[in-house]
Amino acid sequence: MGNDAPGLTRPRASREGDQQCLIRDANEAIERLNVKLTTGVGRLELRCECGDLACLEQVSPTHAEYEAVRAYGSRFIVFVNHENPETAAVISQNERFAVVDVITGDARYQALARHTRHAWVDAVTPADVTGHEAPAPERSPT
Repeated sequence: MGNDAPGLTRPRASREGDQQCLIRDANEAIERLNVKLTTGVGRLELRCECGDLACLEQVSPTHAEYEAVRAYGSRFIVFVNHENPETAAVISQNERFAVVDVITGDARYQALARHTRHAWVDAVTPADVTGHEAPAPERSPT
């Protein structure tokens, strides 16, 4: 019997997943700034979300491309050829970046559980995700 008990993350996969989630969170903040930029101003580049602690590569998706990736809690934007085939599968790729989907059990659970736009996270308000103020709660007539 190996050292990996069911439900426990291996240290390498856990560190990689932590790094991916941290960079995704940072990229969310950068993308909120990109949305607020004046027309004609260049977009800020995002960090590669490959999970390699030493990686400093940058990617430059459009806002629509970025939102398409964020619609899935287990997907990350990475520099081309920065995917880890042990934990993720390439969903799409162009000359600027690749989109990977985390497929291994523990790594996938971690990516989904820590995605601020995912339903598993209860503490996020629409203002946190979009950068816009949340609508006022509806009141029932008295």
